[in-house]
Amino acid sequence: MSTEGLFKWIQDGENEKAQSFLLENPKCIGESNGLGVSPLLMAAYCRNQEMVEFIASRLKKMSLYEAASIGALEIVENQLISTPELLDTFAPDGFTALGLASFFGQTAVVKYLLGLGANPSLAANNAFQVAPLHSACASSHHEIAALLIAAGAGVNAPQQQGVTPLHSAAHNGNVALVELLIKNGADISAQTTEGKTPADMAQEKGFPDLAHRLRP
Repeated sequence: MSTEGLFKWIQDGENEKAQSFLLENPKCIGESNGLGVSPLLMAAYCRNQEMVEFIASRLKKMSLYEAASIGALEIVENQLISTPELLDTFAPDGFTALGLASFFGQTAVVKYLLGLGANPSLAANNAFQVAPLHSACASSHHEIAALLIAAGAGVNAPQQQGVTPLHSAAHNGNVALVELLIKNGADISAQTTEGKTPADMAQEKGFPDLAHRLRP
């Protein structure tokens, strides 16, 4: 069985099969798929906490990006003490440590990285082009969004297809996050490449009151 099966098991939540495979093939625990995603990151992306814990407990060495994703602050600290130039670098799949920590809601890691001077506006160097604030808003992490904005993150920066942080917050119906973004200069008239405003996003997802709030 190739590691392709392993990633599918992790994605599908077939944890017994994934764990048995890794116990029989321990070297595969550090291998990545064609997109540069490791088994640990795949488990994190799939919100498969059981596999996150299983893999993390068996990894001999965790990357900065893996550690940032799962909130392993001590490992993040040690990595950046020994190799500070990694701070604003990109994981094999294109995201920064700050972007990953923002997406996964790892507030302590976000605070630490910002304290070191991580760039809060540095977008992923992949097709998604998401900056940390996009990631925080997509996952509705209000506190992290506030930290990023305070550090100077651009509230109107577009990602793939022209989506802004406000589009994401509106799409999720997150009123508090919408208000935070508007308070800090988010443009309610911003349009995606398909011509959709944040109000359109809110309306489509069944948040009519929020859509009304977002109309010029």
